[in-house]
Amino acid sequence: MGARRIVHYNQAVGLSALFRPLPKTVSSERPALDVTYPLITSGPYIHFSAKAALGIPEQTLLLVLIELAQEQFKKLALGVVINDETRSGVGRDLWNKLQQAENNCGGQTLRFETCFSELNRRCGSQTGGTSQVLRAAQLDRLCEVVVWECDGDDKITKRQSNLIIMQVGNDERLHLALNCRLASAVFGQPYSQVSLSERLSLKRDVSKAIHAFLSTTIAHGNRLKIGIEKLIERFWPENKVKAQASTHRSRRLAVREGLEAINMLVEWSVDWERIDLAVVRRHSPGVVEMTSHKGNKNMAYRQQALPLIINKNNNLAAFDVSGLFLNKKSA
Repeated sequence: MGARRIVHYNQAVGLSALFRPLPKTVSSERPALDVTYPLITSGPYIHFSAKAALGIPEQTLLLVLIELAQEQFKKLALGVVINDETRSGVGRDLWNKLQQAENNCGGQTLRFETCFSELNRRCGSQTGGTSQVLRAAQLDRLCEVVVWECDGDDKITKRQSNLIIMQVGNDERLHLALNCRLASAVFGQPYSQVSLSERLSLKRDVSKAIHAFLSTTIAHGNRLKIGIEKLIERFWPENKVKAQASTHRSRRLAVREGLEAINMLVEWSVDWERIDLAVVRRHSPGVVEMTSHKGNKNMAYRQQALPLIINKNNNLAAFDVSGLFLNKKSA
């Protein structure tokens, strides 16, 4: 694994509210998952549903699964690609289950192998029995998510699949496959870069949630201004209607502390234009020069002035994130 552990994350999944900070409660107390993300206004959309909502630990695990798929694809190439043409073995079983046994559904994805001890290690956890039980529960939740791809046409065309499919082999290895949308980012279609090393250095769920969202939204060398209230609306959409004043204050504090934690990462800086408005910059790895540890504010950065939220994929403009940002001018 590389030091930065860069994961190619599908932008639509990253910009959706599929993962949110949840209270530290038992699984049975989680609300149902019911999330819709419009790909284009009044057009195609994705709908995620499951019996249990997904928290930030599940997002960490999903990023680890994508990381594994990337590595095995780089090593084995077509040997781990599955599609309608896959006729035998574990690959065919995974493909049928992933696509709800629908024949000739098109597309392709990746299958890969792992074990719970490896998942625990990559998630930054111990490898004992308690960690395995926790990781198994998180994996079960990911596997229970049904993904509906809806064309938004007059025929109400829909395609049903799973987010993740798992099968346990006779050797107790875990055989898994990604949803085709997740795999498309690994194949080189529109993606954002999320650093697992950065994520695992953050201690709190809110910090990790903000980091994943900002990593999906801001390309290296770019910046944006974003208000604390907009991030609260994203992670707790019910906040305005249901939250008590004390809860709202604690969420404001958690978001501000999350942004401050991201400011301590080498490739990021967060400056405050107002008490409730942050300017977030994501520095290009090749042009950041450190003169001391990030914990010491006596640092020097050399930056490139690049357009905001523009990378190799110009289709990012199709994703409606305008309501989250203030002042999109480049630095």
